[in-house]
Amino acid sequence: MRNPHTLLVRADASVAIGTGHVMRCLALAQGWQDAGGKVVFAMAESTAAVHERLQSERVEVVNLETAVGSAQDAAQVAALAQARHADWVVVDGYRFDAGYQRSLKNAGIKLLFVDDNGHATHYSADLVVNQNIHASEQLYASRESYTQLLLGPCYALLRREFWRWREWKREIPAVGDRVLVTMGGSDPDNVSLRVIECLVEIKTPILQTTALIGGSSPHLKGVKDVVVRNGCRIKLLVEPNNVPELMKENDLAIIAGGGTLSELLFMGCAVLSYARNPVQARVVHDLEAMTALRSLGPSDSVNTGLLASTLREIVGSSDLRAQMAAAGRRIVDGWGVARVVEVLAPQENAGVTMKPVTSAEREEFLRMAEDHFHELNPSFVPHLDWKANYFEKIQSGSEFFLRWVLIGGKRVGFILFGLEDHRFLPRKTGAIYELYVVPDHRRKGVATTCAQEAIRELRAFAPSKIQLDVMVGNLGAVRLWESLGFDKVTERFVLADGIR
Repeated sequence: MRNPHTLLVRADASVAIGTGHVMRCLALAQGWQDAGGKVVFAMAESTAAVHERLQSERVEVVNLETAVGSAQDAAQVAALAQARHADWVVVDGYRFDAGYQRSLKNAGIKLLFVDDNGHATHYSADLVVNQNIHASEQLYASRESYTQLLLGPCYALLRREFWRWREWKREIPAVGDRVLVTMGGSDPDNVSLRVIECLVEIKTPILQTTALIGGSSPHLKGVKDVVVRNGCRIKLLVEPNNVPELMKENDLAIIAGGGTLSELLFMGCAVLSYARNPVQARVVHDLEAMTALRSLGPSDSVNTGLLASTLREIVGSSDLRAQMAAAGRRIVDGWGVARVVEVLAPQENAGVTMKPVTSAEREEFLRMAEDHFHELNPSFVPHLDWKANYFEKIQSGSEFFLRWVLIGGKRVGFILFGLEDHRFLPRKTGAIYELYVVPDHRRKGVATTCAQEAIRELRAFAPSKIQLDVMVGNLGAVRLWESLGFDKVTERFVLADGIR
């Protein structure tokens, strides 16, 4: 997207329905933002923790005063979409039916419907996304001829904080004694408490257990009381901001289905899962058949004996955990958001790709880099230290990312970006150092496409900011970076006659 198009999301969160609908829509919203768009959430129900998270993501929230899924609800969303000139409306929730879809389509709206089990009697949305392993065309036999289906875990909507782990590979220890207990953002039926009570009863001192409690859960005090009263070696964390790292650090997780399941599969963490409802039960059953997890049965009948025997088996078997890790990453590869965004807003330069510059391509890169720097400064002459060290320094730095810019496989430029330590604080700063496109391919959006991808990759590392320098007089670069949301905040001065 070259202009700030708007995505309007209709989803709710509460203790009763959980936070999963909103959080997977947030993942899609982040992908839309990274493609240069704006996002508005329309909500009739929310929690304080969810509202705070959306605000932190630069998402506008509009409160609806209406019965969820009603004709009035649809009318308010249609009016809001028209007022904000929304390109797409995304709807996610079990209370939105066939009539709700039809109302929005009759208002001339492009509609994406996020679904789990074909609960609507008919589908008139332009797109239907079902990220579950059981998703099939048969679920949507009653649909309009124009309705496009995006089905299966390849469309799993993972939030931005997970994207940086796409190339990571889990190491499997001989004994998997680090256990994560997490039951979602609200845990309405307090499965966390029952599982912790079972772990207390099992008395397994070998386990190092961390319990993650969602910020929308009303049960925190009760869980804390059980842990303190029994002197448990269980670490309690409330709404942590490093969920992928916690999944990385732990060998296995005990959960109750939901969005957390896709995240754990992606992170290669062995999963022991309860199911809260028939939809989750179906997902857990299908994934167990693929050796991706172990089922612990329904969440309303937590069985201490079953939990204990399953824990012993998985903790002690590196082969089983390795099998689960491999299956999980095959099923969820972390590119679901990018795939959906590409359907919503196809890139104007779909043929533009980027790939790492290899050591064998050193001389070709240096020739192109010399052209780039000579264009910026006609008096540029590469010194011996530049020829000997510039490329080597980039290649040896784990926090530098050097990519060729390709069109149809042909090299038409390069981009260099990376991460830097803050001078004085324990923070990381994203930096875009160089972006070069050969003259024949300029003014075609190639630089914009590459810049957006670099920004997307840097954001996955959660830097405190992303910054860059522009040479004085390079008005084309100024226009490019300003169009992508960069503001001029400083001026750099260099001593004209050098150091004497």
